[in-house]
Amino acid sequence: MKSRTAAILVATISIARIALAGGPPAELYTLNCWGCHKAHAEGIPGTVPRLRDSMGDFLHVQGGRAYLVQVPGVAASSLSDAEVAAVLNWLLLTFNKSEMPRNFKPYTAAEVTRLRQNQLIRVTETRDELVERLKKLGIRVPDDELAGVPAAVAAPAGH
Repeated sequence: MKSRTAAILVATISIARIALAGGPPAELYTLNCWGCHKAHAEGIPGTVPRLRDSMGDFLHVQGGRAYLVQVPGVAASSLSDAEVAAVLNWLLLTFNKSEMPRNFKPYTAAEVTRLRQNQLIRVTETRDELVERLKKLGIRVPDDELAGVPAAVAAPAGH
């Protein structure tokens, strides 16, 4: 039993050390986002937005790129701007490749710094507006059922 406890402690310390050192984006996602958005970015239907197969869609409309940085869970995150950029790029390239525009440019720390200064207040309304723009382009965001979900539920702080 003691060896199992020691192994868990060593693993926990290793993960924490990676995160504190600004570890790889997958570990940062696991430690900061996974609890709500789940292991494969599938979210929780009706309460937590799905990131998989939908984030990349927002890059097709004006305001969508900023939206991904300005939702409260990202803008108020304890991650540094460089870490936010790394996690967003990792999510997009890992779970959203087919939805992204061909001319995708990865987020940079400087861009995140600039965009993060304007945290969204009208999260649900902004998202609904972006989804409407996407629909006009013939793009349906898979988690449309979140339209009308209160902002505190649709974008919980810390994610």
